[in-house]
Amino acid sequence: MTGSHDSVLVFLSIFIAVFASYTALSLASRARASGGRMRLAWLATASLAMGGGIWSMHFVAMLAFSMPDMAMAYDPGLTLLSLGLALSFTGAGFALMNWRGSSLGTVAGAGLLIGFGVVTMHYVGMAAMSMDATLSYEPVWLGISVFIAVGAATAAVWLAALDHRTSHRIAAAAVMGSAIAGMHYAGMRAAIFTRASSHHTADGLASLSQTYLAIAISGLTALILLLALGAARVERSFAAYAKREARIALRLDVADVLRQRETKEALNQIASLLGKHFAVSRVGYGQHCSAENSLDFEVCWTDGSVPPLLGRFPATVFGSVFAQALAGAGTIVAQEPAGMNLREAVPPLQKGGTTEIRSVVAVPFDRPDGSRTIIYLSDTAPRTWHQEEIRFLEEIAERIRLVIERALVEEQLRELNATLEARVEARTVALRQAEEARRAADALYRAYFESSPDPLFVIGVAPDGGFVVEEINPAHEQGVGFKLEEVRGKRIDSLLPAADAERILDTYCRAVQTREVYHFRDTFETSGEPQHWDTTLVPLCNDKGEVTRLFGSSRNVTRQVVAEEALRQSQKMEAIGQLTGGVAHDFNNLLTPIIGALDRLTRKGVGDERDQRLIKGAAQAAERSKILVQRLLSFARRQPLQPVPVNLGRLVTEMAGLISSTSGPQIRVLMDAPDDLPPAVADPNQLEMALLNLCVNARDAMPDGGTLRVSVSAQTVAFETADQLQPGSYLCVSVADSGVGMDEATRRRAVEPFFTTKGVGQGTGLGLSMAHGLAAQLGGVLRIHSEQGRGTTIEIWLPQSAAAEELAPTEGHGAVLKKREAVALLVDDEDLARASTADMLQDLGFEVHEAVSAEDALSRLNSGLQPRFLVTDHLMPGMSGTELARTVRVTHPDLRILIISGYAQGTGLDLNFPRLIKPFSRMELAAKLSEVDGQSASAKEDQDGPVEASIPPDALPLASAG
Repeated sequence: MTGSHDSVLVFLSIFIAVFASYTALSLASRARASGGRMRLAWLATASLAMGGGIWSMHFVAMLAFSMPDMAMAYDPGLTLLSLGLALSFTGAGFALMNWRGSSLGTVAGAGLLIGFGVVTMHYVGMAAMSMDATLSYEPVWLGISVFIAVGAATAAVWLAALDHRTSHRIAAAAVMGSAIAGMHYAGMRAAIFTRASSHHTADGLASLSQTYLAIAISGLTALILLLALGAARVERSFAAYAKREARIALRLDVADVLRQRETKEALNQIASLLGKHFAVSRVGYGQHCSAENSLDFEVCWTDGSVPPLLGRFPATVFGSVFAQALAGAGTIVAQEPAGMNLREAVPPLQKGGTTEIRSVVAVPFDRPDGSRTIIYLSDTAPRTWHQEEIRFLEEIAERIRLVIERALVEEQLRELNATLEARVEARTVALRQAEEARRAADALYRAYFESSPDPLFVIGVAPDGGFVVEEINPAHEQGVGFKLEEVRGKRIDSLLPAADAERILDTYCRAVQTREVYHFRDTFETSGEPQHWDTTLVPLCNDKGEVTRLFGSSRNVTRQVVAEEALRQSQKMEAIGQLTGGVAHDFNNLLTPIIGALDRLTRKGVGDERDQRLIKGAAQAAERSKILVQRLLSFARRQPLQPVPVNLGRLVTEMAGLISSTSGPQIRVLMDAPDDLPPAVADPNQLEMALLNLCVNARDAMPDGGTLRVSVSAQTVAFETADQLQPGSYLCVSVADSGVGMDEATRRRAVEPFFTTKGVGQGTGLGLSMAHGLAAQLGGVLRIHSEQGRGTTIEIWLPQSAAAEELAPTEGHGAVLKKREAVALLVDDEDLARASTADMLQDLGFEVHEAVSAEDALSRLNSGLQPRFLVTDHLMPGMSGTELARTVRVTHPDLRILIISGYAQGTGLDLNFPRLIKPFSRMELAAKLSEVDGQSASAKEDQDGPVEASIPPDALPLASAG
């Protein structure tokens, strides 16, 4: 059977539960704020309100329940028993609580007690029902009702232990009351009513007498709860009044103590007053020492239950609470502070006592000497600190800070009075010394201003925003040309041309607006030449922060700018040179098999006359390509050179006829080349080519005729020049013409490869770049002096040789050539180049053994191969040709070695080994092998007498031609 509920009584039961919860929370707050018997009284009242309210809600809800056609009555004894159970269990649960700060275990225990009391009260009340039916329960809803009862009771205890504002308390009461009502109606949902076999039919609705009884019980409960709330309100008012009076009295006591006692005595007395007022176990002061990160406790009061905390201890002993206060986090309040264990800091009491801290409040403040002091209150029991208590404690801390400051100031005042006369005298001396120092500094600044090699100036800022010259130093007068008497007091815009003045005024305005030091570079035209100046402006402000003057320092950096431009040009040319050198080296490797193949085809007479003409044309093109690559390598400073001491005067004189014939009849050629000059370090062949190119350029610059002068002179350089020419003795070869000349832009780009002002097909643009690379490779420089319309002078500076000029060897010197079979070991990683060189060697009569790497060559030599010649490329993967030659020189000292390379200054190339430059023809290879064999034979002849060379007979005419 199922019953029904009266909705009015249901709402009334829920209201009773909520009202009882609110009353219990309010009374519990008074228990937290009270002590001794008053706390017990308030706990009993709260238990009565909670238990009675729960029972009243339950009873009214029972009266709201009815069964159809069944009369219901209640057993008075069981009904009163249910009331007693509710009061008993609620009182026991509240008594178990520690209202100043309970743990989760205590809250859970009290919740279980009250919850089971509610469950017992409910089901005893259900048993008090008398009806013509049997009562049983559904297990699921029975369990739900028990869970709700325990949960609601635990929540009630936890909420009662917290400190709530009125709004929070109302919300908590609504939640808790609804949960209590939910438990009851869940229990009613679990009830199963089974009608007896015979029963009396009656009105199943709640009778009028039941309704009146429910209203009467509800009214009585509400009246009791209202009286309890009123009593709590009155008691709270009296307690607040007593607390205010106690705080006023404490303030007066603190003021009296601070006024009448010495500082340390006053601090001890105040600690005692605070401890008794707040009823804590320990009050003290700790001064922080930042250098040692320690706390020094000189004052401590205890209530006797804990030992005093005195002495100096590491700050880490006190965990994070004091650390946060020392870090400037403000007042710190903590319950059971983590990491704080005073057993390491204080000894336990002889009898009883504890060092455990369950709650602490720490108020930091800064002292006048920069240190930080902490006032702390700690207790061995958990405690909830109210905001008004914390504010009051902060107020007392501020008073203590003031008295500490007052004591410190008084001590300082006493010391000041004791030393005032001496301090005045010392101050007078210091002022006099400062004045003398200021005068000396002014004189020093004036001396610096007058003597500085940099132009210095002071510009005043006029009220209208204009700029007026106030001071300039002698260096400024000399560098710029203005005299101080001529410009002092004059505005900038009246001294400079309009364009310059506008530009300068813009920079001055920027410095004034930003109030920051401003660096800038400007260019002026003086005497037709651009002058570059670096200037620094320093704004000088008055007391109002307004810029009133600009102090400026300038420096003529024209030479630096020119040098920087030259360096950039040099770096640019170096980068182009590296790229060009790499490309040229690759072309050499490609040209080697081409020239070798064409040479072989020419010698063999392959094809008809037309084929021979084409082969000859291809060979000429290959030779022109070879010359072009040599020019590129010369520009890149990687041209293979044979530097020897050269008499430049004799070389230039011998070239006079060639230069005259090349220049033509319209050009007058003058030679100034003394024969008695010291020799220079040069490669005569490359130098002749460079001079001839320069003379051709000079001829092209004089289309209507003119004068070409070639001269040689000895020069001495004392200091490193802007174009990085080192100090020393040099020979200078000069080629001067009276032609059209070059403008500045053309002059700066003249040595760039492929740059030319000639028409298409009239020049490669490599003549000057080759001469520039040649001079740099030999340790000299190339200089260009030119003026448009007045001609050009190009100078090649070469270092003077320390050795005398080498004369050409006489005929008949060297090894005697004889027909003899010879073995050559050829090493090259390039297949085409290796195949071409192998063909040349075979044509010369050699038995050729090929190796693709230096490691392969060493393996063949170690396997018993005994060649007469080792011909090896230099740049190869792994071991280079030079490294191979050095190794073989030790293991096979009689082996003739020839290194072939694309250029002479590759990485690791040893110039002491004979070398042949790619690309080369069969004739050049034969000549070089003959030279190598002759050198080896000469060396052997010095030791053992005459020997015979090993070059095959068909190479003799080629070697002679070479």
